[in-house]
Amino acid sequence: MTTFLIVWAGRLLTALGSGISGFALGLWIYQQTGSVTQFATGLLLGFAPGMLAAPAAGVLVDRHRRRTVLLCADTAAMLTAVALTAAELTGHLAVWQVYATTVVESLCAAFQWPALAAAVTGMVRPEQRGRAGAMTQTALAAAQLLGPMLAAVLLGAGGLRAVLVVDVVSFALGLLTLLVARFPEPPGRPRRETDRPGERLGWRAELAEGRRVLTGQSGLRHLLRVVTVLNGAEAAATALLLPLVLSGTPASEQNAAVAMVSTSGGLGLAFGSVAMSIWSGPRRPLAWVTGATVLSGVAVLAAGLHPRPAALAAAAFTFFLGLPVVSSCAQVLWQAAVAPEAQGRVFALRRMFTQGGTLLGYLLAGPLASRVCEPLVAPDGPLGSTVGRLLGTARDRGSALLLCLTGLFLAVVGLLGRRHTVEPLPPADPIVCDRTPSTRISANSTDPEPI
Repeated sequence: MTTFLIVWAGRLLTALGSGISGFALGLWIYQQTGSVTQFATGLLLGFAPGMLAAPAAGVLVDRHRRRTVLLCADTAAMLTAVALTAAELTGHLAVWQVYATTVVESLCAAFQWPALAAAVTGMVRPEQRGRAGAMTQTALAAAQLLGPMLAAVLLGAGGLRAVLVVDVVSFALGLLTLLVARFPEPPGRPRRETDRPGERLGWRAELAEGRRVLTGQSGLRHLLRVVTVLNGAEAAATALLLPLVLSGTPASEQNAAVAMVSTSGGLGLAFGSVAMSIWSGPRRPLAWVTGATVLSGVAVLAAGLHPRPAALAAAAFTFFLGLPVVSSCAQVLWQAAVAPEAQGRVFALRRMFTQGGTLLGYLLAGPLASRVCEPLVAPDGPLGSTVGRLLGTARDRGSALLLCLTGLFLAVVGLLGRRHTVEPLPPADPIVCDRTPSTRISANSTDPEPI
């Protein structure tokens, strides 16, 4: 656990630096251009390139040492931050440079998170994996909560230049923790019985093998479905909550209402993450995934039925409270069911699917609310006299209806998996830090296979 704590501290510093710079650079783009489209383009570039690169990143993570992958990805991200800082210091900073940096950091993240998630399997004992996953979620929650506040302080004290310098320093400290840490690596690469000694599977074969492992059990398919839908619901709810808060609040109280709802969501995420970090985890993680998913769905449903600031704040707290529970318990199940030497590919493919849910949530929330749901519950619409009356207190009835449908769908998806099970791999030999010959358990077989 000591090695994990060292690496986790570096990830926390890096996440804080990225959160600070991301908020400040997004604000800078909007101030320079006055364009919501260009601001949204920066947000899209923050995760779309990484999502597309995830399959290739997963193969490379499994082919090389996880520590080496993390070092290379962090170094590349730090160099782009240094270039951006140099452009600001010389007075040549441009929007396209920020976009280019965002793309590179998104591509680096495609390598960083699968490599880290796969490396945790060898860093901590099985009974501590839930805590390790929750601590990783805590680092992300801290960056989400503290990033905007720290960015505001730094912008007031030293401007964008101070923000970029802090970002570079955070990357440097993260690299230092990786250089200090020595964590175990998987004992080798998978090969089939028909392969020649030393022969490596091709990219397509390795991706196909990762996909088979990803969907090989009904329980793993259910986990993938739950997390993807949960990410989509989070994105849709985030896009719909702001219009609902503004439409139902007097202009003089709108700022306070928005702050209350946003803070409540962040507090729920932080509270759930810290609680799971302290607790070693449940004995039946899949049951907790089901319970937390249903609870989150009910919270979204309640937000649609009672779209008032106080009710929305309570719903946001409850929804984000369940996210760390699902994330940490699902991670425990994935780490137990997937062989260490295949985790890079599997976790990268999983990240691609779950980020696809986020992308769909952002893209579809607005059009569905305004063009589909709003006409349905309008006074003269087909549901105006029934569902429309139930949502009568909401000025933006389309968004309220879509929230209700999202919550119902999320709860149903969670309940459908209550009978699924996830079969862990049989115990294998301890992972060692070098590549000396040993035996391993293959991703698709329970028979030891010589390296």
